[in-house]
Parts: sequence; C-alpha cells; structure tokens
Amino acid sequence: MQRLLAVGVRKFLPESISTTITELCNFLKQLCSRTLNVSDMEKAKDDLIVILCKMELIFPPTFFDIMIHLVLHLPDEAILGGPVFMRWMYPFERYMKKLKNYVRNKARPEGSIAEGYVADEALIFCSMYFKGVETKFNQPDRNEDAPYVNRHLTVFESQCRPLSKGIPVPLDENTRNKAEWFILDNSPETEVYLEEHLTEVQQRDMAANHKLIHKKEFHSWFHKKTV
Repeated sequence: MQRLLAVGVRKFLPESISTTITELCNFLKQLCSRTLNVSDMEKAKDDLIVILCKMELIFPPTFFDIMIHLVLHLPDEAILGGPVFMRWMYPFERYMKKLKNYVRNKARPEGSIAEGYVADEALIFCSMYFKGVETKFNQPDRNEDAPYVNRHLTVFESQCRPLSKGIPVPLDENTRNKAEWFILDNSPETEVYLEEHLTEVQQRDMAANHKLIHKKEFHSWFHKKTV
C-alpha cells in the first residue's frame, strides 16, 4: 500500500484526492522504515490530523470507523515500541493460516494440526533426496521465461506470482529504450560487455560524446554480441 497505491492513484484520480492518499502512503512508508526518529514521528502525528481532515472531505462518513481512528495512535506506538517491522504480527498471522489448513477433523483441531505438521515436515525432508522428481526445491519458476529469452540475467529471476491475468501495456520506443538501458546498466552479468563496448566507442571516435553514444548503441550491440 505504501509503495504501489501512491503510484496507481496518481493517474486516475483528481490531484486533490491523489495527493491526500499519497501523503497517507508516505506516512505508512516512513512508519515501516528500518530506523525511526522521535522528532519525525511527532511531526508525522501532527501531519496525520491534517491528512484525516482532508480525507473527511473526500470519503463518506461510513468510511471512518475505528481502524481509521487508530492511525492517529501509530506514531505514539512507534515512539514507545521502536521500529514496527520488529514487532508486527503479519508473519505469525500468515503462519496461523497455514496451520489452520492442516485441520481435517474439526472435533480435534490440535491433533489435526500436529499430524499435518509432522507429515509436511517428513515430506519436505524426503523430497530433498528425490532425483528426477519435481519438488518445491527444484520446481521451475511460475513465471518461467527461459524458452523466450536467449540470455539469463539476475534481474529477471523473480519469484513473484501474479494475482490475476495480466494486461499487456505497449511501450513507446523512447520508454522501451530507457527500460532496456536501465536493466542492462544495472545487471552484474553485463559489466564486462559494458566496459568492452565503451572501450570500442572511445577508440572509434576520440572527440565524440562517448557516454551518450555508449548508452544509445549498447542494447543493439549487446543483442548481436550474445545471439
């Protein structure tokens, strides 16, 4: 919420509404940071009052329940308890959901959880020694792109799982070139190729803008180099 929502609402909502939501997202991002400053939290508490007043002008009264009110107390809790990531309950709540799935006999939930946990641990242990059998340790990535690319970069080794069917969004040539350059320029596997191409550009024309030519021509040069 604190990272993606602020970007998503900017295009589809009026500026007054998107700005208010972005300010709330920025507070949540600040609250979940690794380090917290007491003075920043005290200022954030004052800013939250203004943000909630703006939200009262946007959302209907039924939107404001006890959960919205609790946002005002988050800075005080952060000042007293320290960074939020060290004490939030999300990992334990997710694990409780996993344990609840083990229940097969609702009359004996504790026994079902214990039996299911032991069986799951035993299967995981045995699967580490299987050869030629697909397990959770050797199964391919859900978004497997290997058949469609001829080189593997760590930037594409993602373990993400889409929530729904994706919608293709075409990119114009300028945006596509910027995206390709960003990926290639920040991939450890291409460092050798970047240095090689920059050297070729410098040797080819000593008076030209080497970095500009390097950035403009590298993606096509790299494609021919690795095909």
